[in-house]
Amino acid sequence: MPARLTTVVVLALALATVGAIPAEAARPSASAATLTAAADASEGVDTKAPWFCHNLDCPRFSVLESTDDYELREYEAASWVSTDVSAYAYALAARTGFQRLYQYIDGANKEAVKVPMTAPVVTRIGAAAGPFCKNNFTIAFFVPFAFQSKGAPQPNNPDVYLSYTPALKVYVAQTGGFVVDDYSISRMANRLTDALDDAGLAYASGEFFFAGYDPPFRLAARHNEVAVLAGEAADSQPAQ
Repeated sequence: MPARLTTVVVLALALATVGAIPAEAARPSASAATLTAAADASEGVDTKAPWFCHNLDCPRFSVLESTDDYELREYEAASWVSTDVSAYAYALAARTGFQRLYQYIDGANKEAVKVPMTAPVVTRIGAAAGPFCKNNFTIAFFVPFAFQSKGAPQPNNPDVYLSYTPALKVYVAQTGGFVVDDYSISRMANRLTDALDDAGLAYASGEFFFAGYDPPFRLAARHNEVAVLAGEAADSQPAQ
């Protein structure tokens, strides 16, 4: 991503951002349920999806290695709907990005169709130029399986775009609870990279990804992740 999202991963949000989602959005409409059923029939439901997807479409991956500090995962190629935000703080960027993307799935697209919510919300976080400088964030929703093959509708908002990530490997650290601010996210990322450094493993520096799987009203069994691309020469530029 020119800062345009890579991953998948990780790669974003149980954020405070998600607080912007209306209560009714958490319940799929009849049309969304029909679409999801059609997707299940044509694409096949991922019956091995992890528990933290909570029956939502989410990126498919295989765990190649697992330790107490991290997992090495290989993700399948996937399509995303993304938006770039420049802000001083993660919470501000997440809120702005989530609102734009929620409008898109709520019908602000060229086909005026509602797109089912997925998990997780992923935020790419780049390195800030320095103290008191704005940072570059990319917030992304995974495109539902129903649209992965045929293509998602084009956004109406010029600040929202469709992106594609090839199959890739990432190192992921996981935690529960509420992780909604820069300090908590940075601490997770630092613990992950410290563990990778201690193990002598190569990873792409200069950016990382935060993934949140839960709305703010879910108080228990929450799940958050941070991730970095595996390998020094990892290319985070998605196809446009």
